[in-house]
Amino acid sequence: MVNHRQASRCVILAQPERCRSAPPLNVPGYSISSIGKYPADKTCSPGTDCTGIKSSAVRVRAGAEVQSLSSPWELVPAFALQHSPSSGCVRSQLHTCRGAQAQEMPARLFLLLLMLSAWPHPGVQSIFINRCSSPAPKVCDFVCDCRDCSDENQCGYHKESVTLGTPFTCDFEEGNCGWKDVSTSAYRWVTDRASIAMWGTGPSADHTRGTDLGWYMAAEMRRNTFAAIARLRSPVMRQAAATCEIRAWYHLWETGLNETVQPALWVELTYDNETRTLWQSPKSSISAWQELVAYTGRVPGEFQITLSSRQSSLQLDDVEFRSCGLPLPLSLVCGPEERSCSRGSCVQLEQLCDGTDDCGDLSDESATECGAFTICSFEMGWCGWNTVPDYPTWARNTSLHLAPGARSPTRDHSSNSRTGFFLYVSTGPEDLSSGAARLVSPTFQATTTSFCSLVFYSHLYDSATSSLNIYYQTSSGVMQLMRARAGDLGDYWFREKVDFSVTENFQIVLEGVIGTGHKGSMALDDLVLSPGCVLAAGGQVITPRPSSTDPATPCTLQEFACDNAKCISAALACDFTETCEDGSDETYCGASTFETGARGWKDVSVGQLQWARQKASEALLPGADHTTNTSTGSYLGVALAPGQMVSVARARTPVLGPSGLACSMEMHYWLHSDPQGFIALGIVDHALGTHRLAWHTQGNGSTAWKHITVLLGERARPFQLELIALVMLRGPVVQSAAVDDVAFVNCDPHFTPPDASELSCNFEMGLCGWYQDQSDDFEWVRGTGLGLGSDHTIGTGYFLSVDLSAQSTWGLSARLITYPQEPPTREQCLSFWYRLEGPQSGTLNLKIQHDGEPETVLWTQTGSHGSMWHLGFATLSRQALQRYRLIFEALRDGYLGDMALDDVTVQAGACGPQKSCSFEANACGFSSSWQYTWARQSNATGTATAGPPTDHTMGTARV
Repeated sequence: MVNHRQASRCVILAQPERCRSAPPLNVPGYSISSIGKYPADKTCSPGTDCTGIKSSAVRVRAGAEVQSLSSPWELVPAFALQHSPSSGCVRSQLHTCRGAQAQEMPARLFLLLLMLSAWPHPGVQSIFINRCSSPAPKVCDFVCDCRDCSDENQCGYHKESVTLGTPFTCDFEEGNCGWKDVSTSAYRWVTDRASIAMWGTGPSADHTRGTDLGWYMAAEMRRNTFAAIARLRSPVMRQAAATCEIRAWYHLWETGLNETVQPALWVELTYDNETRTLWQSPKSSISAWQELVAYTGRVPGEFQITLSSRQSSLQLDDVEFRSCGLPLPLSLVCGPEERSCSRGSCVQLEQLCDGTDDCGDLSDESATECGAFTICSFEMGWCGWNTVPDYPTWARNTSLHLAPGARSPTRDHSSNSRTGFFLYVSTGPEDLSSGAARLVSPTFQATTTSFCSLVFYSHLYDSATSSLNIYYQTSSGVMQLMRARAGDLGDYWFREKVDFSVTENFQIVLEGVIGTGHKGSMALDDLVLSPGCVLAAGGQVITPRPSSTDPATPCTLQEFACDNAKCISAALACDFTETCEDGSDETYCGASTFETGARGWKDVSVGQLQWARQKASEALLPGADHTTNTSTGSYLGVALAPGQMVSVARARTPVLGPSGLACSMEMHYWLHSDPQGFIALGIVDHALGTHRLAWHTQGNGSTAWKHITVLLGERARPFQLELIALVMLRGPVVQSAAVDDVAFVNCDPHFTPPDASELSCNFEMGLCGWYQDQSDDFEWVRGTGLGLGSDHTIGTGYFLSVDLSAQSTWGLSARLITYPQEPPTREQCLSFWYRLEGPQSGTLNLKIQHDGEPETVLWTQTGSHGSMWHLGFATLSRQALQRYRLIFEALRDGYLGDMALDDVTVQAGACGPQKSCSFEANACGFSSSWQYTWARQSNATGTATAGPPTDHTMGTARV
């Protein structure tokens, strides 16, 4: 009997034989895909495994679609880099990899292997469960008690993913990990793979391996299941730490039957006879793998996780439980910056008395330890805090008693329950679209020997324009801003800490500002005041005054106030074109030397790292900025943060756009770390609903500033740029990450570069007048190759290619596009050389788009044409003096094949006659005469009553 799992590793294609490797890095919210060519000196010999053979070129790509950082290969909290084994051999003819020498595989045997690959899932026969007979309370608690960690198998996860290398992960390659379908209708969860799934309603590949032979869970649609819900439930788990994250990848195709406001997918936690919602899917039209991140909060007992889907075709893969285990008891003494727990583990001093059970036994929050702290959970009232009685205002309530659809959290932080109290911003019956709610503390004495510190938990979710500001105010002055948080930070409670050092009596003011289009949640819970916050005698109440950082302006919320007091439309701010006479509308948009401020960059981190403007003299590394090359200069660097989650540092620009085709961002960066550290630039495109990684670099111990130019391209408004970084700041070795001298180049959408009309290109020096279309799904890549993969021009030069062997979905596209071209005075011939190789090499189109008109196809080819270069050409006719754009479009048809382009030439005069014609693009110059008329048509659009149901070229009846 043929082992279909072994066979599937080597029944893949493309000459010379190559092996796919795992990307070296992963960034949460983004994903990565291999591009370019594989190393010519690394091959998979017959009878061998491809594991360990790595790609020579890797490119970071977009998030939600998603092929980029935060794909399957993720950096875990311990900062250990995870790699995936190779997913298989790639060669141009179908062979088996067993035996003394490779033999060509007969077509029947290949079909037999495909049939074998469609057999039911093999199950978990090779998975051992609790071989050391660990007692039940220690099974499925995210801590390995057995030497082989088998007590953490079949827990909704296995001890690790063999493919991905990540711990406490279920990739569904070795079974369902204990997940059970508990649906009550025919709409159910089943194990599935792309090779046997219904075409057109799901992914063409799983997320783990990126092939159609990888397994995932799928919620399968059935007829007559209107309003049905498919539920997938985990086994019983135990003792989730406060830092516990659930990360998974889902592929969603909504049927349109779900006409309610309810989400298509949601995650619930059931504990202590109560079910809480942890996460809900956003509205999205993206047909690709997307990442979900849900936080459990501290769960001190047994619990279960349920994933539910409503009226959708949904697939789930690579479920990972990260940072969920309680700290391990140690035989050694805790460090000087740590405190021991009753159960023998250690926690940081800053985790004491912060309103969170970090030890796992509450000993870090005991009355003995925290007697001098003032903790307000709002369970019994307001604890001396006051709010201004107006709308918007802070209101006290529970999730259980708020109306359905209310803009509030689904649970509190203190008890992780729907019945727990918290404060939230209420807009009242008017449903205000702007304003500020203020919460004021009692009056405290001036700080003398120690800080007055405030720890609190904030919930800012689903609103990009709202903000939370923390001030102090004295009787003699206006409010002084100490910290500000803005934007959508996620559906969870995140820890914040602010230290106050004030020379006179003061009050603390927490201000929740509702931005334009407010629709999200802003809430507070567990306010903890340190012993240094001493109440002043008499408790004088100070009336809050307007903030000095928010001067009055005559402009409306839909307008931007220029520095000269004039008002312009808010949509004209940060659009790369100066509209204000003083240019102030482009001042705080991200371009900065950081000498006078962050210039628009705002930290949106939620964990133990953050981006902050730093003076070089106050940081360990780098010791000098790039702008001035002195220790007195400043930059944007990664620093420690008061958050509790183990996550990356993130900073975002304001909303930007639109931008032009040639738009790019330049910056200098510093990265001194081991290979697990990285800096990346992401693009959050709100118009497309995508997260794309435009660039990244990994640490290599460098101690120098480096320059990088990142193409942003043509993008509609609104989009934002996001700096993402990960370095270990606690440890024996000093690590650091920073950026400086950020600038935007050629981003004005009205700017046309000098080479915009240079369409003839051999790609030896660049892309000439061709640009990457930023609305597509993956990219054309400029590179070199040898042998059959060499370029057409000189055999050793550059050409463009798309790697179809990366994770893919049928129908995704990579597009090259030009600036609008002036209409030609006479006909022109555009010729080019192309290569289509492999059984799923897809379709290559050449399109034209005249001003104000839809795109039309000038030339098209589909399917494998072998490994040789072929000539293609199309005539550019003069059409009513209209400007036009040209587009080269590569369409995927799977993941087994390659596509390349080289030597594009535009010459005067019409092209010569074609030697062959498929009639896909046009009639190739053929015309009809005589009594009967020949008509070019497809079965989908034709008017003839008789004829074949499909054409011969593509075998379809498509338009």
